[in-house]
Amino acid sequence: MLEDLSVEDGGGGGGDFSHQVTTVKSAEKPPSPRNETKLCGLQNQGATCYLNVLIQTLLYTPAFREPLFHLTPKDLNLPANYNDQTSLSANGGSSLKVRKIIVELQRLFAEMLLLNQQACSSIRLTDSFGWQSHEAIDHHDVHELNRLLFDAIQKSLQGTKQSNLIRLCYEGSTINYTQCKACQKIFKRSEDYQDLPLVVQDSPNLQTSLANIFTIREQLIGDNQYRCSSCANKLCDAEKWAKISKLPPILTLPLQRFVYDIKTGSRQKKTTRYEFPFEIDLKEFCEESVIETNYELFAVVIHQGTCYSGHYYGYIKDIDHIGTWVSPPPPSSPSTKSANKQKPTSSQNSNISNTSPNNNRNSNESADTKEETMKKLDLVKTLLLSCDDYVTIDYLLQIYRKNTTTSWNSTRGVHGSFTKFLRSYPDVFQVDDKRVRLVERNCDMDIDMNEIDEMDFESSQNEIPSNNDIDNDEHWFCFDDSFVTCVTREQIKKHYGQNDCAYMLFYRRKDRNRSKMDCSDNTPYSIPQWLFDEVLEKNKILDEKREAYEKYKNQLLVTLYPSEWFEVKDGCRLTLNNNDQVLFPDKYGEHIFDKRTKMNDFISKLEDVYGIGNHFYVAKKLRSGQLHVINELVCSSSDKTLDKSDLSNYHNIIVYTSSSSLPDTVLQGEEFEPIMLTIVYGFPDAHVHAARLQTIKHISKNTTLLELKEILYYDYFGHDDPQKLRQIRMGKLNLEEKNNRKSRREYKVDEEKQTLAQLRLQDGDTLGIDDKNSFVPNWKNVSSNSTNMAINQLSLTVKNSIDTNNTKPMTYSCLNTTSIGHVKSMAIQAFNLSIESCMCRLHIDDPDVEHIPLYDQQTVDSIEFKQNNTNLCLKFGAPLKENDLLLYILSDRDPCSLELVVDKNITLSHLWLLIKQELNMDDTDNEYHLCEVKPTLIDDGIPLNDFDQTLAANELANGAQLTMRPGSVAKKNHVRLKISRIIDKTYQPNEAIHTEPKLEMIELEEIFELPVISPFNVLRESIAKHIEYKVPVGYSRDVKPLDFIRLYSIEDNRTVSIVHEPILTTLKQAKVQDLDSYAFELLGHPESLAKKDLLLNIVYSKDEDENYFQHQFEVHWPLKENITAKYEYLENHVLTRLSSFMSNDLHYKNVSKQALKVTLARYFPDRAQWIVIESGSSPSSSSSNTNQSASKKNKTSSPSTKASKSNLRLEPYKLTDLTVIGVLEGEYLTANDFDTPYDQQTRKEIEHDKQQNRLNRERNRTDNNDRSQANGSSSTRRKSPQNTMRITVDDFDS
Repeated sequence: MLEDLSVEDGGGGGGDFSHQVTTVKSAEKPPSPRNETKLCGLQNQGATCYLNVLIQTLLYTPAFREPLFHLTPKDLNLPANYNDQTSLSANGGSSLKVRKIIVELQRLFAEMLLLNQQACSSIRLTDSFGWQSHEAIDHHDVHELNRLLFDAIQKSLQGTKQSNLIRLCYEGSTINYTQCKACQKIFKRSEDYQDLPLVVQDSPNLQTSLANIFTIREQLIGDNQYRCSSCANKLCDAEKWAKISKLPPILTLPLQRFVYDIKTGSRQKKTTRYEFPFEIDLKEFCEESVIETNYELFAVVIHQGTCYSGHYYGYIKDIDHIGTWVSPPPPSSPSTKSANKQKPTSSQNSNISNTSPNNNRNSNESADTKEETMKKLDLVKTLLLSCDDYVTIDYLLQIYRKNTTTSWNSTRGVHGSFTKFLRSYPDVFQVDDKRVRLVERNCDMDIDMNEIDEMDFESSQNEIPSNNDIDNDEHWFCFDDSFVTCVTREQIKKHYGQNDCAYMLFYRRKDRNRSKMDCSDNTPYSIPQWLFDEVLEKNKILDEKREAYEKYKNQLLVTLYPSEWFEVKDGCRLTLNNNDQVLFPDKYGEHIFDKRTKMNDFISKLEDVYGIGNHFYVAKKLRSGQLHVINELVCSSSDKTLDKSDLSNYHNIIVYTSSSSLPDTVLQGEEFEPIMLTIVYGFPDAHVHAARLQTIKHISKNTTLLELKEILYYDYFGHDDPQKLRQIRMGKLNLEEKNNRKSRREYKVDEEKQTLAQLRLQDGDTLGIDDKNSFVPNWKNVSSNSTNMAINQLSLTVKNSIDTNNTKPMTYSCLNTTSIGHVKSMAIQAFNLSIESCMCRLHIDDPDVEHIPLYDQQTVDSIEFKQNNTNLCLKFGAPLKENDLLLYILSDRDPCSLELVVDKNITLSHLWLLIKQELNMDDTDNEYHLCEVKPTLIDDGIPLNDFDQTLAANELANGAQLTMRPGSVAKKNHVRLKISRIIDKTYQPNEAIHTEPKLEMIELEEIFELPVISPFNVLRESIAKHIEYKVPVGYSRDVKPLDFIRLYSIEDNRTVSIVHEPILTTLKQAKVQDLDSYAFELLGHPESLAKKDLLLNIVYSKDEDENYFQHQFEVHWPLKENITAKYEYLENHVLTRLSSFMSNDLHYKNVSKQALKVTLARYFPDRAQWIVIESGSSPSSSSSNTNQSASKKNKTSSPSTKASKSNLRLEPYKLTDLTVIGVLEGEYLTANDFDTPYDQQTRKEIEHDKQQNRLNRERNRTDNNDRSQANGSSSTRRKSPQNTMRITVDDFDS
């Protein structure tokens, strides 16, 4: 039966051909299995390609991998429940520390060897390093990681039987010789190494780099003489050389590609040609005692990109034949290569031309521009290779700027905008609205033969050995993060001289007697049993997930219809032949089949169910819900499956029994699909014939426009007339008004020979027909009248989601003007449900919009069906009235979403009250706000805060999903301000009144919420009203309470600035944000600060011991727009205020401003220093000798700076609000005269802190150099612009 063809648990199962359909609506795609190489890659966590290539190299190093696997759980201090994911963190109550790095390295190696997955994750390994998530997106150097990782492994293995693993595998030694030419004595110094860095610059190959270190002798003469201990520490001529005294089994050779260019002052990457052999004899570079000197290359790390960012991948030799190697296709010939060189050029030219903003640009652009374009393209590709999948275009442009000295805007005229440039290469970049990624991330793994010049090609051809010369067992693979491909030696040699160049080389000692690896079933690859069992369990889970996903992916939902339901209309469509609701009979309806079923088997099973001799037609559902026959299912000689047939696209089958067959006149096939058109008749007497004319026409898209015109002419006039037909014209109409005009497009005579498909007409288009004299004048009236005539028949399918025991869907043929309420009533009746109409509602049967209910009063034609899907679903729920909205509220107070049916005309505040009532919240609880959740946004939308407006004004639609987020928000176009009152100012110490005061403030309980268009005066007025302040007696009526309030903007309980308000600056203009903090001070007098005014703090007169200032007062220095802050104006205002202060506060008598001779100084609290403010003019020549001497002394010994002759707001004084100005009586005083013991002590503390910071930097630099020297690197370590890489290791010394 048909259930034999269904997927497991797929509907339609059972001998009675049941309509119970169970589908898997969604399934997470499992990781892909390994490719044909049978090897596993590593997932890139963001920018961890450098880690991936090193881990792959270690895995395929048997000398490292096998001893690592010999460590038992006891060696690693694993607890008894070591298979538990939480065991490593909980540690099972054991006092021993788990060797996390080794455990995770073992686990990752085991997964990479056995887990049937294209790429494994290294997250658990990096977690054992102590890395945070952000550290996985930093670019780092693979050589640096190699040293850090080896150090971490060595520390983690302390106290185990493999504690010497790194030393035994990678550590060698060299001997440095120095021979004094005076006494001929030779001095030796031995050094250990784990890698030998080689200089690439000015070296053509690996042998030359080694010879420069270990064969060429350096002469120590001249300024570089050697101090010989045997010659009484005298400087002598000497000779220096080095030899390798010990070779490790694994020889690591980093290539120093990055150099510092003194001319440009920047780092550069050397990509000059540099050859390296696949076999090498190191005998000439070693001591005679070194016997085994033959090595073979087994791993090459490739770097692609610049010295600041890029991408790493590697070529690794599969020594143990773990994978399956297939020979790659041979390289193309020189002629093919030359031809291929031209192809990208033309396409690139066209792309560049298309992206240019100038359409008339000359296509023969300069070669420099083309070369620059390709450089930009390569750089952008390289940057994307270092990223994981999608990145934002803004982020890509940001890292592009960091890797080039030229801004993109400077070349915008040539390449267009950055986004446009990316879109001009669709084969390379996949771009959506805001993100971009590479189309194929492994596109650069295949070597581009076009980049090899003729000399390189001929050289490579000469270097190709015969099949007899190459060991057939030599298998090389390219590991590029998740991707693994087969390569040959020739492909690796192409990296002798490219931007993708070799960065690290790994050689292994030749071992012809190496035994074949143990791959028995019990212990494959020597993997510990506990890891083997763990990976087997993971493979089992993967297989189950893939099987479930395959079933989900191969589900084919098909609806089977009985032919008795339909009648043929217009020769190309099938419509229901009744207007009643009908349930699908047994054996019909929706069924799920497996796409992999062979067509012949499928037809055979259909015949078993419906009878031999029946015909089965594949049909497409039209926009009207009706069907169009595509073809008949017939048996064939091929093994075609359902997914290769039309059934996989159209999902509908009409079963014609032997008694009823499809007429031969019915047009079948995609090319005869009918198009639903609205016809507007523009003839003068169209209103007379309106009753009998059909304004909705279903016409085959293979029909020509002339044939359609003949049909419409006959329908209107009832006869044919070829002569009058020539006077008839047709046009495509758009009923949307633009500038009070109806737009149209009249078809020309030569277009009448084209088909409707060629004219690109679609369902729902409107065509007009009339004679040439009446088309335009009558169009406006005709179009408005035609809307009432557009009546069409629709076929709907309604599913029953209320009664789970009766899931047969209903079909219903109705007019497009039928109301949803009527369709609902028909469905209740057809399903025989004993519920009232007010207890249920209809939804569109579409996962994207199924949560949005339909209104009972809306008509069928208002439903926005997708992809001709005219399916509805009946569900429980109160029906919606005309103004109702169904809202879904998500909150942390209820695990399920809250459904609310509300009137769209209620305010947002009213909605909040309803939500609080439903969630049993306190009405005064305002610590939440609402945001709308939209599928098009990654994050929630902006907060809804227009509380006084209706839900419609807040743009909330039916079915909107709202989420409650913590924190209240201000009303729209309002800000809330936190206000504190300054009640006291204190100084530390109390005598230091010239320093910044510490404010004692009390925050007001009330949050002041004001419109953003309010000036600060409104805030002052609100504060005065809140504290109930009244103007003291004695002031005029014009003085207001707000004039006594000084407003400060504060941050961290410190005053930042004083709010000036000369022209009623608004909060929006001042860029005030919600919940900003302000403080106010209540003054004893009214104050009005203009825009340019300054409020200065004046300290005056020191005590007898000159330890501190005695008096303090404020000076309001008014400055108009066109007045510069000159010294003369400042001095005048200070003296005026000082004389008033001395008379009124100090009670001095006969104080004259003209008689006062003072010196002014500006105080800088951040560095505890004074600068004397001098006048712009020098002392007059008639001054006394004493004054001249004092002036000279002041100029030579005073640390003060000469004042600018213009603006004191500028350097060096930079006067601002609340600046402290010291005033001392006397002329020509120095900064030392203003200094206090507090200032001297503060400067000492500042200097001490600076010194400590310098010492800390020196200490850190020394530690880094010592660590580098211990690892065998130069003390002048190459700086990196990235964050420092680290690996955290527990202490296992005990």
